[in-house]
Amino acid sequence: MSKNKNILFITHHNNDFDHFLPLIVKLNKLNKKSVKIIAFYAKGNILTNKLHGHICKKNNLDIDQMNQISFFSNINNLFYRIYNFINTKNEYKDKNINNFKKLKELLNKIFIKYFVLCSIFLISNKKINEYIKSNNINLAIIDQRIADENLIEEKPLKNLKNIIKNKTDAMNYILFRFCSILRKNKIPIFMMPHGPQPILKKLPDAYLKPLNNPFRPDYLVMGSKNEFLMHQNMHGLKSTFYLGDPRFDISWIKYLETCALKVYRNKVKKPKDKKVLLYLMDIFTYSTKGNEEYKSEIDKDILSLVNDFSDLEIWVKHHPRNIFDIPINNFIKKDKRKNIRQFYNETDTNILLASADVCIAALTTTLISPILQKNPVIFYNKGMEKLQNSTSIFDDLKFKASSREELISMYKKIINNGYEIDDSFLKTFSKNVFSIDLSKDSMVERYSEKINEILITDKIKTSF
Repeated sequence: MSKNKNILFITHHNNDFDHFLPLIVKLNKLNKKSVKIIAFYAKGNILTNKLHGHICKKNNLDIDQMNQISFFSNINNLFYRIYNFINTKNEYKDKNINNFKKLKELLNKIFIKYFVLCSIFLISNKKINEYIKSNNINLAIIDQRIADENLIEEKPLKNLKNIIKNKTDAMNYILFRFCSILRKNKIPIFMMPHGPQPILKKLPDAYLKPLNNPFRPDYLVMGSKNEFLMHQNMHGLKSTFYLGDPRFDISWIKYLETCALKVYRNKVKKPKDKKVLLYLMDIFTYSTKGNEEYKSEIDKDILSLVNDFSDLEIWVKHHPRNIFDIPINNFIKKDKRKNIRQFYNETDTNILLASADVCIAALTTTLISPILQKNPVIFYNKGMEKLQNSTSIFDDLKFKASSREELISMYKKIINNGYEIDDSFLKTFSKNVFSIDLSKDSMVERYSEKINEILITDKIKTSF
């Protein structure tokens, strides 16, 4: 890439950054300082995950913050620091755990509302324009989202009304203001997937009802052709591609695991005398309102396995967007409670995968990485019909359980070396999930090549 020509990644959460990171590292290696990253909140929020912080430091990556381009930046920076400090306190060991959590939730709501108002009233279009031009941005990369452009207003008071009525997401507002100004500067927008999308058994009304004026990027990238069912109203203004998801590129997964072993070597260790069952939680199942009884039932079935196996330790990895402690005292024997560990945003999933003997989840999307690494997995699909929209990304997994009895049976079979996965299965799996053969193609390379083509097509002088 030629000097002073940059690609801008716009992100707002450590989970979004996780999807961008492999591509950021790849493009940055091709030419130093060609990549710019800007965060809605602050880089402390983005880098809560210690592995992400390590990789950024290792690759000399810096992250700009929205407060740096807003009015009253010094005051905003102080607020962001307080917000970040609050959100680093994820491991609750205090006796006043409930009081602390309530205080944290209250402060988070206050700060988030302030950030929303800040993005509406303190970041002017002029300042966004100055940021884009001063950094010589030639291509902007955002994550996939569905929004009606008619609701994205540049007039602050009018948009505040839409946000209050829940007609538009507050973070969408500032993102699409960026997009609007990017377009005025004739800078193409590249929208990449937020992750492999589950195949919905029944499409929600929001997807069935076409948007009046859906936001359409210049280039829309989907992980697979399956995703078109959910995003058929979007299309790219210039092109739509199916390129997979670089987060699940085999070489990237191996790189993450190598880095994770260095970052967490003294903090996350597998017990020598025990098997580790890794419980991977998802946002689809656990954010569904009105299913508290179902969620508790799933948790109880899985975690209570420590009562039945003396040599078992269960590690729970919470989803970045849905962090909470699972209460275990009412169904786990007192002497077994120490065999359950819960991990939050500061701990990356890859270090847990490196030590896990078996992985289990209530949604197949969370099992993609261990499947690609040929690690034993169990899909626990008990009571999926209780969810309003049952979801899956691949229905042909051999190790499924729909009851606690079946779960125990599957686990016993796996620890007795009964788990097998061959290359033909992985080939079918990767084509179904990513519409490509991962044994032959690198998704990171495919993205990098396509971005190079776009920059050339849009007549931006560049070379990798």
